[in-house]
Amino acid sequence: MSLVLVAGGAGFLGTAVARRLLGTGEGVVFLDSFDDGGDGRAYKEERIGVFARHPRAAVVRGDATDPAVLERVFAEHRPASVVNATLLRPGGRGLGPLLESARASGVGIFVHLSDGRLYGPRDEAAPCAREDEAPEPGDEADLVAKAAEEEALLASGLPFVNLRVFAAVGSGGGPARFPLDALEALVGGEEVVLPDDAPRDFVHTEDVVRGVLFAMARRPLGETVNLGFGLAVRPSDVVRALAVRAAREARIVVSGVSPRTPRIADLEKAWQKLGYSPQLGVGEIAWEIVRARLYPAEAGRTAYSGETSSRVVADLPRPVSRRELFGLFRKPFKRLGG
Repeated sequence: MSLVLVAGGAGFLGTAVARRLLGTGEGVVFLDSFDDGGDGRAYKEERIGVFARHPRAAVVRGDATDPAVLERVFAEHRPASVVNATLLRPGGRGLGPLLESARASGVGIFVHLSDGRLYGPRDEAAPCAREDEAPEPGDEADLVAKAAEEEALLASGLPFVNLRVFAAVGSGGGPARFPLDALEALVGGEEVVLPDDAPRDFVHTEDVVRGVLFAMARRPLGETVNLGFGLAVRPSDVVRALAVRAAREARIVVSGVSPRTPRIADLEKAWQKLGYSPQLGVGEIAWEIVRARLYPAEAGRTAYSGETSSRVVADLPRPVSRRELFGLFRKPFKRLGG
């Protein structure tokens, strides 16, 4: 058994990664400050409670930017690998302290979860984002911070893989996170208010987790790799898919436009370097979220990311063409907005 430090382990993606690692027999150290960022403190506490008595899990409450906290964590637990899923505050100490502690400890691989929104806007003729494009964070503080994290990672001297995650969605999010907030409105018979309806690349959290574990197994060190689904989907079509599965009427209001044109992940490098192709489309996402909300007992029996799951690295998926991806997407529901 090896030990993995998951920084931001009580967050949306951090918890999903940690759960799957535990399911494959790894030991996990959850490091989280349990602040109000992301889905909020109360929801983080609820997530982490599931692991409180797990024999291979340790929960450390502390700031991943505090050198003293990090020195204690690495000295006590000596993790072999680090997965960074933190949401660091703009203007803070950034990723530097975690990188330095990991380098000094001699970790074998540092997997960093970055953001697909770093790709600059493009016209409709070139929606797919390739990893050789330079980041264009614009003037958004959180994206400027993400770009700085990537620069620090490149300069760290660590064996790393940088994963740019697109619009991750799944049932593990907080109630204010899309599309869970949309489902609550549907269930309550209310209008679903969307801030914009620009098509974006929605990727299931379980596909993100698979990408992380493939990165840890394949170790394409020094590479930046996209993790998405590779198709443009409007938020309104996600809402309609939820409505069909929840047997509710969809009344949708779009209140504005996106300040940045969302990009779609080019997945050629993801397949070449990781053996990654997405498995779960918007139809599966919608059904899983509805099932977790309306039929929790059934969801608990058939969860994708349960402790007993072993669908990780042993059976690498075959390459999937864009035509096949489009066909997979259309299976769950027939209408794709354009």
